[in-house]
Amino acid sequence: MSIAFDYGVNVQALQAANGIENPQFLQVGQGLIIPTGEEAAGTTSGLLLPTPTPVPFDVRGAACYETPVGSLQCLGEVVNTTDLAVTNVQVRVMLLDADGERLTEADAFVAADLIPPGKGSPFSILFTDPPLAWARPQVAIIRGEAAGELAASYVPIAVTEVEGQPSGSQFQVSGLVQNSSAEQAAGSASVIMWTYDAQGLVTGFRYKTLEIEGTLAPGATAPFTLLFTVYGDAPTYDTPFNIVALGKIPTE
Repeated sequence: MSIAFDYGVNVQALQAANGIENPQFLQVGQGLIIPTGEEAAGTTSGLLLPTPTPVPFDVRGAACYETPVGSLQCLGEVVNTTDLAVTNVQVRVMLLDADGERLTEADAFVAADLIPPGKGSPFSILFTDPPLAWARPQVAIIRGEAAGELAASYVPIAVTEVEGQPSGSQFQVSGLVQNSSAEQAAGSASVIMWTYDAQGLVTGFRYKTLEIEGTLAPGATAPFTLLFTVYGDAPTYDTPFNIVALGKIPTE
């Protein structure tokens, strides 16, 4: 069944969720329930996909900002509310007019390759030629997978001695990343940082892969500095922000 393929679910699970004995009797325009989690998996899939019921992710702080060149940058944060590490999380940002009609849309993956339980990751989508009549954004999660064995390829990295301060119209953050694994070195490390305004809207973010000579041994540290544009009010010493780091085991 092509519908099952489009949504990445098991055909038998889709039939069971909708009481379909013979998929050949489906009619154009018929509403369907798309199962998630174990229901969707059957014996082959672990996808967490868009359904009429809430999926186990939260989208927070979504906002769009006009750039000096007339494009529109939409930012936000996805929080993993499941008990499992997830990967390949993809969002869709839709621009709506004042009546709630969809004018255009675009998809993007969140910045973090892996989101542990209870943690978040920012996302950014740039509309280079946004419709003039857009009034507000709407964000939906369209993909997310349990990381499974993939999570074992990541090394726990802590962020310490973080300091943030304004730098002209931009925001600068510096600190240290530390390999908090007891025995596994990290072959690479990256830092993701994002800022909020007083209402909790995401106002900017930056992703940076750190330059590490060789590997980052267990307990070892490496410095980082991030500099990026913050939309809305000018950044201050009290600008709220979030920061995470990811490490991966060395590749052969």
